[in-house]
Amino acid sequence: MMRTKKNYIRLSALAALLLLTLWAVGLSPTISAHEGHKRKHAPASARKLKSPVKTTQENIAQGRELYNKHCASCHGEDGQAKTPVAEMMKVKPTNLTDKAMKGITEGEIYWVITNGIKKSGMPALKQKASDQQRWQMTLYVKHLMGEHSHAEGKH
Repeated sequence: MMRTKKNYIRLSALAALLLLTLWAVGLSPTISAHEGHKRKHAPASARKLKSPVKTTQENIAQGRELYNKHCASCHGEDGQAKTPVAEMMKVKPTNLTDKAMKGITEGEIYWVITNGIKKSGMPALKQKASDQQRWQMTLYVKHLMGEHSHAEGKH
C-alpha cells in the first residue's frame, strides 16, 4: 500500500513537471478568440451588413493606420497575432490571416470591431472610432485576409 502511494506521488509530480515544461516552452494548448467563439459573438444579422465605405487604396491606408493604433498590439501589424501582448493573454487574439477566417463577412468583422468580444478581452471600439473609421478598419482587416489586394483607385 505504501509503495503504491509513493508511485502515485511520483507519477503526479512527473505529470506536473511535464505540464509545466510544456507551458514554459509555449506548447500549452491555447485557443484563439475566433476558435473559441466560432462567430457566435456576432449576431446573424451582422453577416448581412455591407460597408458604406468604398474599397479604395486611400480607405485601406486609413484603415491600416487606425488598425495599427487600436489593434496591432494584440493582433500584430501583419495580423498574425504574434506579439508580446498576445503571448501573455489567456485567450489568444485571432490570427486574422489564418485560413479559418475565410468566409467571415465584412459585417461580422465590423460588428466585432464595434462591440468587441468580452470573453476574450477584445475591447469595443464604438466609443473610440467613428462609424466610418470602423468600416475602414474592416476594409484593412479584409486586406490582411488577402481580399481587396487590388483596391480601386481614389474616388
